[in-house]
Amino acid sequence: MVKINLLLSALTACIALIGYLPLLPYLGPLARLFFPAALALGVYLQRTDRALPARVLTPLSIVLFLYFASGFTLDRLVPATGDLLVVFLGIRLLGERIGRNYLQAFALSLFCLAASSLYEMSALFLVYLLLLLLLLAVSLVLLTFHAHDPAIVLTRRETKKVLSVSVLIPVASLPILLILFIILPRTQYPLWNFLSGPVGKKTGFSDTVKPGSASSVSQVKEVVLRAISSKVPTEKLYWRGIVLNGFSEDAWVRLPVPEERVTAVRGSVLVQEIYPEPSQQPYLLALNVTRSISGLRHDASSDAVFSARPPLGKKVRYLAESALADHVEIRGGIDREFYLRLPGTVSERLRAKGRELARPGLDDEKRLRLLERFYRDQRISYSNTDLPVGKDPLDSFLFDRRRGNCEYFASSYATLLRLAGIPSRLVGGYRGGNYNEMGGYYLVTEDMAHVWVEAYLEGVGWRFIDPSAWAVGAVQGGGAAKGLMMYIDAIGFYWNKAVVAYDLEKQIALVKRAGSKARDFRLPRGTGRAVATLLLVLFPVAGLAAWYLKRPATAEGRLLKRMLRTLGKRYPGAVTGEEGLFELAAKLDDQQFWEFVELYGDAVYRDRPLQKDEVARLNEIIRELGQHRP
Repeated sequence: MVKINLLLSALTACIALIGYLPLLPYLGPLARLFFPAALALGVYLQRTDRALPARVLTPLSIVLFLYFASGFTLDRLVPATGDLLVVFLGIRLLGERIGRNYLQAFALSLFCLAASSLYEMSALFLVYLLLLLLLLAVSLVLLTFHAHDPAIVLTRRETKKVLSVSVLIPVASLPILLILFIILPRTQYPLWNFLSGPVGKKTGFSDTVKPGSASSVSQVKEVVLRAISSKVPTEKLYWRGIVLNGFSEDAWVRLPVPEERVTAVRGSVLVQEIYPEPSQQPYLLALNVTRSISGLRHDASSDAVFSARPPLGKKVRYLAESALADHVEIRGGIDREFYLRLPGTVSERLRAKGRELARPGLDDEKRLRLLERFYRDQRISYSNTDLPVGKDPLDSFLFDRRRGNCEYFASSYATLLRLAGIPSRLVGGYRGGNYNEMGGYYLVTEDMAHVWVEAYLEGVGWRFIDPSAWAVGAVQGGGAAKGLMMYIDAIGFYWNKAVVAYDLEKQIALVKRAGSKARDFRLPRGTGRAVATLLLVLFPVAGLAAWYLKRPATAEGRLLKRMLRTLGKRYPGAVTGEEGLFELAAKLDDQQFWEFVELYGDAVYRDRPLQKDEVARLNEIIRELGQHRP
């Protein structure tokens, strides 16, 4: 036996928990702790059949409202509202268990879940929403029983039947939800982000490189992009973003690019479908070397840097074509003077090394080999902590501390190239990526931010060189996503791709495509005759299907329906359909019908199926009643 009030209280606790959990990461300390405490106290009060009186809960609600209202500002409007909703939901769980209070708890849970969508709209939000709708449907059905009699008790069979019918309600609404999803307008990002304006993300990617500006660099695991692509060799996983070609004092920056005519970028061509995360950076990342970008308004420069117009402030998609090459051929040469300029501060030891490399009798290839040997012989460790700082960090990096990250390796190497008379520039982007086998895409995160070097060689062009690869303990940049996280990320990615990224622009495009196809649509010859023939076949089939679905599901039900139809003809107006069988038998006082009722009731009302001889006798009674009118 199942008590309705206990089942309804358990469902209410689950509904409240579903409203609380999505908001949990964004709640303040008081709201975060108050709800679980209230939930635990509510369970205890339910078990002891008690509740806190209104004279306690009402003043508590007022005090807490005033506390949170004191923190209301335009910037904290949503956080303060979320805290208040969760606290009110907890208070509601402590009150008297009556219909009105249950409905208020349901409404507050829905508001809490809706508030969480202001922060994030992930695939998990859909799971919470479906669970909440399912439990609400069941709870509202049980609430009708509770309103009639709070102490009502159901058998297990009755409980199972009630729950089965309740579950069908949200399932039946799914087609309507799909239609509303297609036609209702939406944004591509959480509403609170829209109200607050675009917010720049923390990133390892920067349009300025200045070694020595910090003694350590923290690892940030935020997602940068996902790129649908076939797998590529690990050593080719360099995502090109920006080229830094000059200086602002001692910092590498991007200056206006001298005109260059790219002859060719030779290498395996690979097309990637890229989904970057929203940011304030305009640069469109793709595997090195990027040849073209499509699907997004952008500007392109001669050094293979592509920038979006406007910056990537929302979720977008673009296609990138890359050549996995180690150099870019240039026709007509470059502005050597521009690419040989030096930073404001260059130590004497760096200048001496540059003079050594620039001595006569060495060609550029030999200089590159000597410089690589120098870096390897220095036994420099790759590290993001305890970095060289001070007046001349590059000098300390190369000759004293001998530890640093990619910014130190690339900056010092490019500076030494320029001192040796070889034009050079830095390329900023990302190194590596975790390949999701389930989704078929690369996941690139902020901790993969990287800087490398391009050196110009006559007759070759801009050659790709990564001096960080010569470090002791160099970090490998590739890998495969594994385990549960691979599936979770794939589900979230395709949720964003199919649901979040489906915005008003795509809805308008869908309508335009549908209208265009409708105008151009022409039926082939003979279609009318084929449709008419099909309808002639389908109408009888539909009629048979309707008859089959309309008839009672069991043999007992079909027998009863036939009997009532026969009695309606035998006694016109006497059978209303509202009376029970025994009541109808007493009313009609027909001996044959009495025999039917006793035989039918002895089986059906004792929860056993009719035997073959009983079915035969009941059919015979129905036939006799139909043949002999009174």
